[in-house]
Formats: sequence, C-alpha cells, structure tokens
Amino acid sequence: MMIGMQPEVLSGLIGFGGALVGGAASFGGVWLTLSHQRKLAREARLAEIGQEAADRALSELITLGEFLASVRSDVATMPTDERASYLDTVFGRMENVERAVARIPNRELRDRVKSLLIVMRRFRAAGVRHFFAVSWLAELTDELTDLLSAYIRSDPLPSFSERTEEKQRRAAQHELNQRRRFELMQDPDPANVDPREEDNTSSPS
Repeated sequence: MMIGMQPEVLSGLIGFGGALVGGAASFGGVWLTLSHQRKLAREARLAEIGQEAADRALSELITLGEFLASVRSDVATMPTDERASYLDTVFGRMENVERAVARIPNRELRDRVKSLLIVMRRFRAAGVRHFFAVSWLAELTDELTDLLSAYIRSDPLPSFSERTEEKQRRAAQHELNQRRRFELMQDPDPANVDPREEDNTSSPS
C-alpha cells in the first residue's frame, strides 16, 4: 500500500530539486565565464609578447639598414668570395631578428621572416662583388621592415615584391649550382663554407 506524501514534503522536495538545478546552471555559467576570461587573458598576453618581439625585431632591422648604408666603398668592391668584416655585424643583427621573431605567435609572419633571412644568408647569389651583396642585403632588410611594420599596425601582411621573389629564385639557383660544384669536387673541405652564409639544409620558400 502506497503511503501518500504530505503536500509540504512534496513541495520541499520540488524546491530542493529546483535549487540543485539552479545551482548547477549557475556553476556552469561561472565556469564558462572564467574559461572565456582565461582565453581572453591568454590572447592578450600573446598579443603583448608578439608586439614586444616585433618592436625588438624592427629596431634591429632599422639599425641594420643604417649600418648597410654606411658600408665603405672599398669594402663593397671586394669579391664576395673574400670574407668582409661587415658581415659579422650583419649576421649578428640577423640572428637578433630571428630570435625576436621566434616569440611572435603569428606563424605566417615567422615563416616569411625566416624565408627572407635564408635568402639574405645566400648573398653571394647577388654577384661577384660585395657591392652587389650590400644592395642585396639592404633591399631584403627593407622588405623585412615593411613586413614587421604591417604586423605591428595590425595590417594584412604584404606580399613579397617582384624583386624579392626574383632574389628567392636566384638564391635557389645559386644553392643548386653550389651543390653541383661540390659534388664534382673529389675532396671538398667543409671548413671553407661558413654555415651562417650557406645553409644547405634549408631552402627559401
């Protein structure tokens, strides 16, 4: 025989169940709000890190551009097969740019900067004199400056210029020619190749 439930007991149970449902909904709302806030905070932090890194890289590029403009003509007339002292400064600035850009969360920007730095390291594709190499490096520095500036302004990243795309093709062909030349040598000496200048493990994109 079923025992009838008192109305006040039934009312209490219904109220308790409603409180549980309401509490669960409230907890779920709080959790979603906190999760969204954490996501926004992380995005803001990444944006801040990216901005600081881009500012640092841009500063390095501006300094590099000014330095290349000051390279003396007697150095510029040296054959590119000869080691010129100005390259130590150039490579140092490029490494600083690379380290700074590695912290930027925008993968497309990182990849494009990396591809241009690879082309810069293959400056010998510019010609037989450092005069051509300096121009090659300066023009690519300007391209990188435009790229970083667009990122800092939150503008769409610009496409590479036709001159830069031509440099990429020339650098790729130069690397291919170098590999063929080394293959023809019976006993190539790796010490004659500066890994900072000729990175044979990478290809410009």
